[in-house]
Amino acid sequence: MQSYSLTHVSDTILLRELTALVAQDRVTTAALLAHIAEVDARKVYVPAGYASMHAYCVDELRLSEDAASKRIQAARAARRFPALFAAVADGRLHLSAVCLLAPHLTTMNAEELIETAAHMRKSEVEVMLARRYGPPPGMPSSVRVLAPIPAGLLQHAPGHVED
Repeated sequence: MQSYSLTHVSDTILLRELTALVAQDRVTTAALLAHIAEVDARKVYVPAGYASMHAYCVDELRLSEDAASKRIQAARAARRFPALFAAVADGRLHLSAVCLLAPHLTTMNAEELIETAAHMRKSEVEVMLARRYGPPPGMPSSVRVLAPIPAGLLQHAPGHVED
């Protein structure tokens, strides 16, 4: 049985093992995406009794709905652009970055977008994509700052409750 208590481990070893586990997790995630992509492409989930890859991931693999959606989106993108597998495996891209890049990837820009997004935080990838392609659908293209409501008017607003 695995013990999850690490109180006896030195700080140096703890950090070294954490770094190794994160590297292992990245490689495992890339392999997982490759498997999801292939099962999805072959529709192997249908003979297993599932109507979709998402249903298979949630009901058979017990992934959350969000985890399943993100991994399927990333797997489909990586199947089209295999460089994404390596970028995930070596830690240049995280799953969120792959999902953000996916709708924008083409054969003409994939290499450049993957390189540009390497090692970026999710928020940095969002900004980079917004600068290149505009805001995501449903997001305003600009934000307007409104003047504060004078205190006297706020007291008479519907639903206002005094402190």
